[in-house]
Amino acid sequence: MLRAIFGEGLVTFLFLFIVEATAVNNGRQANPENLVLGAVSTAFASVALIYSFADVSGAHFNPAVTFATVITGKVSVRKGLAFIGIQLLASVFATLFLFAVFPGVGNSSANSIPAFLVVDIDSSAHMANAFFMELVLTFILVYVIFATAFDTVDTKGVKVLANGQKEKDSSAGANLTIYTASGNTKAGFAPLAIGFTLGFLGLIGGSVSGGAFNPARAFGPTLISGQGWKNHWIYWVADLTGAGLAGWAQHLFSHEATQHSAAVRTKKGASELAGVSSGEA
Repeated sequence: MLRAIFGEGLVTFLFLFIVEATAVNNGRQANPENLVLGAVSTAFASVALIYSFADVSGAHFNPAVTFATVITGKVSVRKGLAFIGIQLLASVFATLFLFAVFPGVGNSSANSIPAFLVVDIDSSAHMANAFFMELVLTFILVYVIFATAFDTVDTKGVKVLANGQKEKDSSAGANLTIYTASGNTKAGFAPLAIGFTLGFLGLIGGSVSGGAFNPARAFGPTLISGQGWKNHWIYWVADLTGAGLAGWAQHLFSHEATQHSAAVRTKKGASELAGVSSGEA
């Protein structure tokens, strides 16, 4: 479990650092690019990091995603709380690390980081606009994650290990939902689907809610700068609500079919597979 927790901390740090560093680097240009640059950077970074960390922690890097996995029973409450804690810590470190790599960031004062790093609702937007924007953006993200990244496999009498091997385990359930980036199913393309989703979501809500759809993205800059606390609750209540609704909706619409696990080198597994084969014959 510690391996997964620290892996989640590292992937969250890397993801948030890349997202925030892209914004800072763009702001240092004589002619800053438009929001497409941030969307493309976020998409590419998330694809690479999910492929790299999916088999370590699941690569949530988002408390809303972790919350959805907890309330749907895919992750234990204990592990979920540990993930959220390490995600928030990583958020703070990712923001602080900007001071180490970009000259002039903060102007020697940790509470004067660039204002554009602080996620807050736009002055022209009503609080209700920002709330529902965050809710629907997080809903879309979590629905895509649940629909593509989790496989339901037939594991009767079989324990599925992280490296894809199996071993006999009578306590294993008949159906186990696992997070995977294996190329054997559509989950192999999950990092691409999730990355593209994060990319296009970045083109939608920035002018209303700041386009966080990730409480950790809002937490670090807000904590360090002391700005944005007034509306910070939106990035928790709206994002967690959207994530929870997405998890429930995807469970409602998902099909019941399961992917049969590969042959298992145990007497019990062999006999079961033999029985299935003879029945199909």
